[in-house]
Amino acid sequence: MKEKFNAFMESKFLPIMAKVAGNRYLNCIKDGFVFATPFIIIGSFVLLLFNLPLNDPTNFMYFKPYENFVNAFSGHYIQIFNVSMGIMSLFISFGIGYSLAGYYNIDKLTNGFLSMYSFLLLSAKSLAVTVIGAASQLLYVAEETNVTVLDARYMDAKGLFVAIIASILSVEISRFLVNKRIMIQLPDSVPPAISKSFEILIPVAVISFLFQTINWIIQNSMQIMIPDLIMKILQPLLSMSDGLVSIIIILLLVHILWFCGIHGANVVNAIINPIVLTNLALNQAALAAGEQIPKVFAGEFLNSFVYIGGSGATLGLCIAMIMTKSEHLKYVGKLSIVPGFFNINEPIMFGTPIVMNPIFVIPFIITPIINAVISYTFLKLNIISRIVGLVPWTTPSVLGSFISTNLHFLAPVLIIGLIVLDYFIYKPFLNMYVKELEKEENTNN
Repeated sequence: MKEKFNAFMESKFLPIMAKVAGNRYLNCIKDGFVFATPFIIIGSFVLLLFNLPLNDPTNFMYFKPYENFVNAFSGHYIQIFNVSMGIMSLFISFGIGYSLAGYYNIDKLTNGFLSMYSFLLLSAKSLAVTVIGAASQLLYVAEETNVTVLDARYMDAKGLFVAIIASILSVEISRFLVNKRIMIQLPDSVPPAISKSFEILIPVAVISFLFQTINWIIQNSMQIMIPDLIMKILQPLLSMSDGLVSIIIILLLVHILWFCGIHGANVVNAIINPIVLTNLALNQAALAAGEQIPKVFAGEFLNSFVYIGGSGATLGLCIAMIMTKSEHLKYVGKLSIVPGFFNINEPIMFGTPIVMNPIFVIPFIITPIINAVISYTFLKLNIISRIVGLVPWTTPSVLGSFISTNLHFLAPVLIIGLIVLDYFIYKPFLNMYVKELEKEENTNN
């Protein structure tokens, strides 16, 4: 039975999943977000630092020195947030172009800058303004001074979808022109750096006039900026994405891919990252304004509340394996427990194995879904605060849930409860697997 199941998966299902996982656009989008992640995390931490629930006199957690700290330093250090989370789309556009150019084996740096340039063309108007009042003090210029500013409203998460589209289109246009030799070629004696800068001149010119013409047509005919237009088109999708049904569909796809031996999270993250970061930006804006936090599916919701121990929520399984009588599984459990606390579960995925093992297919898929349903309900009902901070995905769930929910004490309590629940879900299937291993061992002997 097991052999027939594996043969079916390998012959019918695995090739389709491998094709999805190898999609160049999904991979370059994923890389773009990975490149920007350190800046996004630092900016997120700075926002949390100045918005902890310690400066409200009506709150039992009120701490006067913290309120003084916020009043003294937030105005200056919030700039770290503004130039990280506040312009994340700029970083991501460069990363996507850089990665996609690498796939095509064309110059990565110039195409990375070309992607960033294309995003700015579509999203950031420049205009001259007269500085008056507090703005003159902030910019250290005399009142009535004319300065040129770049509109940064769409450089944050609101511009992510434009960044993705612009980056991919610009690299594809550049590649087409270079492949057709529509470029300026200098003699071999010219230094390579100078030669490359001239090769990209015609692609830059073509993209400049093409994108700016599109910009001009949309702005003049519809009286709207392109990022706003795309956000309006995608608004139904963004609204649906915050629903439990959408989260369950995402989890099904991730774990079916993983069960086939393909890193499901890496594939699906390219699709969901723009959504969860957009939702996170909305939550952070609400936090800064003192308003109700609107979104549940934001930031690292999956890594902090669902993938407890990694995809499949396998930390509970690690604990169960350490307590089993099978020496092989006990060893794998001990080997996997420490990485599992940091959401790294390759040792247990391939050491047990879970991949392509029909005994574990049911708990591997349903355990994270159950975690998601419970966690989503707690956050949706505001029993636990919604996510306003971004933590590294390797942050242990007990700590990550606490930090990302702005230090809500019930978050780690929930995670501990889910680990216990996950243990009991996996336990009967682990017992079945132990019996099968014993049967195989007796047959071999």
